[in-house]
Amino acid sequence: MRKNLLKSRVSDAANIPKDVILGVPLVRMVGQEELYIENYRGILEYTDTFIRVQTKIGQIHLSGKKLEIIYYTNDEMKVVGHIESLKYHQGG
Repeated sequence: MRKNLLKSRVSDAANIPKDVILGVPLVRMVGQEELYIENYRGILEYTDTFIRVQTKIGQIHLSGKKLEIIYYTNDEMKVVGHIESLKYHQGG
């Protein structure tokens, strides 16, 4: 944890975004219909009602209706559908 605290302080001092220094996920939501996730490691589970994504710091769980991953690259993914909840889970 001390290492991350140091990186966080360096990020603040140098005006470098924390997602770049720490590799943490960057999540951007547009209403309840679109979600973008950057800095993820992999897709662990994918159905039309639930998506589970692994990140460096844990997992992101999405639930909703008619969920669909429109695209994904090594760096970013876009999810559309009716997003009802977004939860972060620390660790593996």
